[in-house]
Amino acid sequence: MKRVIVIGGGIAGLSIAYFLKKRGVHITLFERDSSVGGAIKTVLKHDRYLLELGPNTFLGSSEIISEVSREIQVDHHLVINNTKKRYIFAGERLHEVPVGPRQFLRSQLVSGRGKFRTLMEPFIRSKTQEAESLASFVERRAGREILTSLVDPFVSGVWAGDPFQLEMKSVFPRLVEIEEQYGSILKGMRHLKGKLASHGLISFKWGMQTLPSRLHDIMHRDIRTDITAEAIEQLANGRWVVYTGTHGESVDADAVVIATPVTEAARLLMPLSKDIFAPMMGIPYVSLAVVHTVFRRSEIPMDLEGFGFLIPRREKIRILGTIWSSVLFPNRSPNGETLLTSFIGGATDPDATDLGDHELLTHTLHGLESTMKIRAQPRFHNITRISQAIPQYAIGHGARLNEIQRCLAGLPGMFLAGNYFKGISVADTISYSKKTSNLVKAYLNSSA
Repeated sequence: MKRVIVIGGGIAGLSIAYFLKKRGVHITLFERDSSVGGAIKTVLKHDRYLLELGPNTFLGSSEIISEVSREIQVDHHLVINNTKKRYIFAGERLHEVPVGPRQFLRSQLVSGRGKFRTLMEPFIRSKTQEAESLASFVERRAGREILTSLVDPFVSGVWAGDPFQLEMKSVFPRLVEIEEQYGSILKGMRHLKGKLASHGLISFKWGMQTLPSRLHDIMHRDIRTDITAEAIEQLANGRWVVYTGTHGESVDADAVVIATPVTEAARLLMPLSKDIFAPMMGIPYVSLAVVHTVFRRSEIPMDLEGFGFLIPRREKIRILGTIWSSVLFPNRSPNGETLLTSFIGGATDPDATDLGDHELLTHTLHGLESTMKIRAQPRFHNITRISQAIPQYAIGHGARLNEIQRCLAGLPGMFLAGNYFKGISVADTISYSKKTSNLVKAYLNSSA
């Protein structure tokens, strides 16, 4: 039986191990921490509050999540919220994000002049450049106001990123394809009406960690935690050896998959390829502080219906946005209490995670008072700092990935996976892991 070593027990590594094991490959997975799951972490505090310390939801359109959940028999734990309501804070109040042309024309988020500029979008004939920024693309097609009022808060909320630094083709390749095919985003959306329908949000009854925990249960004999991969060597016969920090142990295999954050992957690969280090280290990460707060429902002077809200950077409020966690899904807090999850930091506020707990809580409460008019002190709060929260697909990202793949071609049997390739969401990461597992299996077959 062929053996593959997987380094990294986040959702990328777990997924690859699972897909390969399904196809009869012997797996050994090394995880440096005492538990698997990587960024996906759910904790229960005081037997009352279910907190997500990493990703909070899957998109309802994530077929790969439904597929894997069904196969590993956790689909009965899935919970779905079909809300389409999201809000942006502007002009001292929350505005519902428009989801269609009629809502857009009625919305006060964009001025009449900004709406007129947007409606002129079909007459823009220019084409996306190879390394065009997200900000340049949006401003070119729809105008500056759409960028600052709608896109900036969205990018802050999803990517914790700076639209002037993110590469359009890497971040939103589908929109670039629509522009190339139809010559206009609005024209393309009209042609694709129904195929671009908005979907709800999904999680599990007991939180996102249900998925990696179940994968661990299925593969626990193949997973070794508290093991650090120190070095990798390729033998003359083409097999690979991974040296760990456990009593100088070494394990050999037919192939290796490194499914760690890109900085750790670069450290392991640097002795094997002198050219791969620079493009890998050129992929930056941003840090985030996740601040959970709980209030009595009576202390929140507004109706809560929807996902939560985002804040444009021009508003000068430090939190990027807040998810109404206990409104979205059950079992997050007791009846009569509301759990909120707020985020601070990202590309436009890189020093935020250096702040003390008191400062982070103060900024959060100021943001909640400004947006939701909450003036009470929280019944409970929890602060988590994530140093490598989200990789940034910065300008030149596509070229960096091409160079990485070119270097990997010179290392047959070595593969990479993670959320720095083709999407940062959990579903995107699992999808890329499945594609990578197919490549690994094809390589094993070819070397049989």
